[in-house]
Amino acid sequence: MTDPLARKLNVPSQDQQPQKVNKAKEFERQLQEQEKQIVSQSNQFQQSSNQTSVITFPQQQQTVFGQILDAPRKLFFKTAQPQQGESQAPQFTTPPREIGQLGLYGIQPGEQAIKEARTHCLSHTTSYEGIIVLTNYQVAFIPDKKANVYVIRKDFYYIPLALIFKVERTIDKKNNDTSYIDISSKDGRFFRFRFSREQLDESYNLHDCILRTAFITNKQHYFAIQFYKEQCQLELAYTGWKIYNVVREFERQQIFIMDENSKQQGLFKYLKNEDLCMTYHNILVVPSKADQDQINKTAKFRSKERIPILSYAYQCETKTISLWRSSQTRGGINNYNRSTEDEFYLKYMCVQSLDELDEQNDDREVRLRIYDARPQINAIGQGVAGKGYENISYYRKCSIDFLDIHNIHKVRDSYVKIQKASLAEPNQFLSQLELSGWYDHIVAIIQGSIKIAKSLTREKINCLVHCSDGWDRTSQLISLAQMMIDPYFRSIEGLIVLIQKEWVYAGHQFCQRSGVGSKQSNDDQRAPIFLQFLDCIYQLMQCYPLSFEFNNKLLYDLAYHHQSGLFGTFLCDSYKELAKMKIIDETVSIWSWILSQKALYINQLYRPQVLQGHLIPENYTGRSIVFWKEYFLYFHIESLDRYNKHNFTEENTQEYLSDIKKDHQCLKQFQSEVENLSAMQQQYIKQLQTIILESKNEELIGKFNQIVLN
Repeated sequence: MTDPLARKLNVPSQDQQPQKVNKAKEFERQLQEQEKQIVSQSNQFQQSSNQTSVITFPQQQQTVFGQILDAPRKLFFKTAQPQQGESQAPQFTTPPREIGQLGLYGIQPGEQAIKEARTHCLSHTTSYEGIIVLTNYQVAFIPDKKANVYVIRKDFYYIPLALIFKVERTIDKKNNDTSYIDISSKDGRFFRFRFSREQLDESYNLHDCILRTAFITNKQHYFAIQFYKEQCQLELAYTGWKIYNVVREFERQQIFIMDENSKQQGLFKYLKNEDLCMTYHNILVVPSKADQDQINKTAKFRSKERIPILSYAYQCETKTISLWRSSQTRGGINNYNRSTEDEFYLKYMCVQSLDELDEQNDDREVRLRIYDARPQINAIGQGVAGKGYENISYYRKCSIDFLDIHNIHKVRDSYVKIQKASLAEPNQFLSQLELSGWYDHIVAIIQGSIKIAKSLTREKINCLVHCSDGWDRTSQLISLAQMMIDPYFRSIEGLIVLIQKEWVYAGHQFCQRSGVGSKQSNDDQRAPIFLQFLDCIYQLMQCYPLSFEFNNKLLYDLAYHHQSGLFGTFLCDSYKELAKMKIIDETVSIWSWILSQKALYINQLYRPQVLQGHLIPENYTGRSIVFWKEYFLYFHIESLDRYNKHNFTEENTQEYLSDIKKDHQCLKQFQSEVENLSAMQQQYIKQLQTIILESKNEELIGKFNQIVLN
């Protein structure tokens, strides 16, 4: 054969070519046989799920299998073998062991193991070898016993799937193809799990499985459904979903509400919410004089059709003082748009007695104070989007105040910063905490709630509260105002009713704000609004420690479980969604779980007879703000008090009281000894006085009298 470029070609002879073809076919046949053996071994392990044996291959098979796995990357390059003195790489066990054999802490009913592997966990500055376990409820890491791991909480290495914020997998090409799975949680924890090159495929499968298990859009596949199947008796025993009832709550407030078509006289009436507003409860309370046409047109003038509805009222002599909530108006630029129906609706809300129902006077006395939670500049800016606020020139007998509370985006940024502050170096903690601005938001919310409470109790003026859509800052403000006014809401049952009626059933977007089932970690609709509310309650508890029936543990458990996915209470964005997805019928309410262990949440300092009227802080400036270490430092040693306890339960409080009694007895004994010494001293002084008087020495007597007088 001639080369056009006159190069000598090395053409194999005819007897050599078949030899190469035969070698290629032989190699291909060997690969097929090895693959069949691997599949058959895998099927055997799937059939014997009770066994915990590890898949291992002979050295030759492992090399061929490694070549198959590496084929897309390195075209059958040899798998790197561990050098002498180097430990063998951890391997997956397939299938995982029974969950009871894994040594997990606090296994939930219905929880099942999905994946299990040996790995290295890197958290902050520590690195431990152990087992990572994926279940249908959580990702857990179990350090080896020989690792001598010290953690302040047993559940430090346990992350519920719904609490996962982000999962990422990376491969370090410079470090022998080591792969990493990074897991960030919504409460600020971060873990890096390291896998060797031999586990490359296994880490990929684990990462994929975590993504498919943690980020589920179909709520019927949430673990809360499985938990209910195992714990339905808990819900039947405590009926947490039925604790709040609209009619029963207004009867407790001693407020008369007419039926929708009743001919009786009253200030308020019930309204069935069928298609009026998709984010409200199915039963609303509205002014009795508002007819259906006015209500429908008012809904069109309000953002998300969230008309003003009655949240709370109380009797003051012959008048009824009322608190209302809604969303912003659709006023547009410069609030040019107006709705006469909305104006009349708010006029009906000004009424405080039956005598005023048909009152026609046009006095300018303020009867309804509108509290807009937003900074005024933000409210004006909403006009560009066709929204806005009430133009007081159209709304008679009304005034409007802006409370300067920032939106969810500012709150989210502050939360990220305060999480970083919690993990910062000790000498940087205070400066980082200040930079977060978290407690600027908390102070603004509490101050706004105080203004609302004072208007209701001291000025005796009805109040309407709204923000933009009326389900974030509005829920915070009216909940705290009611807690300041009514001691019932400072009890455990009262807190349950308050959260259920002003948050769960009033349309707070729990699913969006917590990112339930969403893997979009940069979603700008996420924000810790409910956590902010709990922090505000914590601040009030520091001001009035004798006036709250519940303790800090209840606040922490609510902060944790409103994102854990264990209960159905916080899985949806509205009552209608809860009903449509059958979450109410097929999940356990968190209130049933709390009531089943109510003793854990009792504040041992609670004194119902002390300060059980209005609790409205005077001149609240934020100087008394307290860092909520029980939450933000929960996994840090400084979250404990000097007794190394997280909270005072019935058991350890008795122990503390016993110690205090012993100290008190010692003090009484010491006081008795002091009194005896004082009596002896007086006796000695009298004896000395007698001796001096008997001496009749005037100079000595004078000095003695001078000493006694001094």
